[in-house]
Order: sequence, then structure tokens, then C-alpha cells
Amino acid sequence: MRARASQSLSDVAATVTHGHALGAEAWDRLLLDQPEGNLLQSWNWGELQSRFGWSVERLLVGDGRHGLCSLQRTTTLFPGGAVYYVPRGPAVVEAARMQVLDALERRARARGGIVLRVEPNARVGDEWPAFFEGRAFSQGTPVQPQATQLLNIDLDPEPLKASFKPKTRYNLNLAERKGVTVAGSKDVRTFARLTAETAKRQGIHLPGATYYQAAIELFAPRDEVRLYLAEHDGDLLAGIMVFRFGETAYYLFGGSIDRKRELMPNYLLHWQAMLDFRALGCHTYDWWGIPEEPAPDHPWFGLYRFKTGFGGETIRYVGLYERVMRPGPLRVEQRLQELKTRIRPPILR
Repeated sequence: MRARASQSLSDVAATVTHGHALGAEAWDRLLLDQPEGNLLQSWNWGELQSRFGWSVERLLVGDGRHGLCSLQRTTTLFPGGAVYYVPRGPAVVEAARMQVLDALERRARARGGIVLRVEPNARVGDEWPAFFEGRAFSQGTPVQPQATQLLNIDLDPEPLKASFKPKTRYNLNLAERKGVTVAGSKDVRTFARLTAETAKRQGIHLPGATYYQAAIELFAPRDEVRLYLAEHDGDLLAGIMVFRFGETAYYLFGGSIDRKRELMPNYLLHWQAMLDFRALGCHTYDWWGIPEEPAPDHPWFGLYRFKTGFGGETIRYVGLYERVMRPGPLRVEQRLQELKTRIRPPILR
């Protein structure tokens, strides 16, 4: 297969074309054929970002046979500039990588790009860094998590629960015994209040109700997102939003109140999501980010212990690489963004 792709390098270079006419189903079907295909390169993820300040250009490589790339563009605070970003992509065959990087750079330069950032869905050990270095890219600050935990949920409920660490099983059973209940919901305003409380408590920024509503509008028709809320005796305790693409479920957003934390509602929330998404055909539950081997005094150590308590495999990504095309404007843009971030840090892209 790799030799066949190598023979068609000239064809690949000549056939990086627009894919907007495909539509969601055809795009996603082609994307799922690529080993690096994932949620953030999906059609609806691009549609979601297009509602919040990004324009999206969808590219086909070899009519989609060699891969796809969802390229995001946003204007800069620096006048006349733009930042280009490829989230967890491109999803292309190895033989096409150089040609795709060249095509991305040409597009970025032609439309005022000051920097092109590419963050592949590739694990440490992949050859992507060599391709970047061969095109004058340098390593930049990641936008997406550098590490995550992947859990195999393609098991019957009892064996799946038995695979969790003892403390996790205990906390899950405790939530059930104490009468915590979990139900699906579309109440994004309630969920947004929960995430806002969590964001304030942890000093981070999470999206608001408008973002969650847009996600449900785009992903729910194909049952690709579910929102869950946990309650106890009429008190709302916590909520999570989980997405689906192909055979992977992605936990992206969550929030909780500080009261009744001893009832362990988050364990029951994720357990219900795992069961539901397994029934939808998912084999993997992606926790979407864990700290890399944090010390016990690390502010995210509790989150790390919670997620890894369900078991699974820790994977690490190669990270983000960037091609700076206009160094002066980029320096100005970075200073302006620092000032803006002090007021409102960025949300997941």
C-alpha cells in the first residue's frame, strides 16, 4: 500500500482540491478510511468552528483516496493577517505528507497567513516531525492535549467494570447505592452553569450555552453527541458532553458543583456514557487529555487519578508544528493575544 502511494506522488501534488461539494456523509466516510481520521477533522466539527470565528477550507488529496484535510482560518488582531490551523490532522497517507504541507503553506500565504499551525493525530514515534523539519516547520505550543487515556469499552458491562481499578469500582458502586441518577438531556443552559462553576473553581475557560447548543444542533441528528446530567434528591450535581466519530467516543466537556462531591456523580456519568456509546458501536472511550505523569501536588493530579482509574492506555502525541511566514506581524499578534487572553482565555478548537 505504501509503495503504491509513493508511485503517485506527482498525482498527489497535482490533486489537492476543494472538498466542500462532498457533504457531511461523504466527507466523513472518506475520513474514516484514513488511520488518522478523527473527530476534529470531521465535517461537523468544521461546521461548529465556523460558527465561532473560524472559516473552514476542506481539502481532498487525490479525490480523497490519499486523504483529507480540514483547514481552519481566523483573522488576527494584527490588521490584514490570518492564522491557519489544522486540528488533529491532516489525515493523509504518508507519501502525500510533503505535498500536503506545501499546499497548505501556499494557501496560507495567498490569503494573508502569518503562521500555519499543524497538529497531527499522530503518536510519539510517528515520522511526522521529520516531514515538518523538512519544510522549515518548528515545534510550537500545543492547542490540543499532548497526552490522553484511551479505554477499550468493547466489553460486556461486567467485564468492563471489572477492568477498572478497585477504587474506581468502589466509587461507581457508591454513587449507585446513594441514589445518584443519570439521564440524557438537551438542557444546555443548565449544563453551561455547571461548566461555568467548574471553570471558575479551576481557573480555566470553558464554552458557554451557545456553543453547546450549536454542538447539539450539528451532531445530534446523527446521534453523534450526548449530554448527560446527574442528580440526587432533586439537586443537580454534574454533567458531561460526549461526542462520537466512527468507533470512538470523545469526552470533551464536563462540569459539576462543589456540593455532594462525596456522592461521586462523575463516575456514574461516565459509566452511563460508556454503556450508551458502546451500544452505538464505539470501541474506544477517549478521555481527551490527561496531565503527563503529574506529581501528587500537581493541580491536575486529581483529574489524572480519576481518568486513569478506569484503566486503559496512555498515549502521547507528536504535538503542534508551525510554519512562520511573517515573523514581525506574528510577534505583534502574540502580544495582542496575550492581552486578550488575560480577559478571556481561548476555548477548545
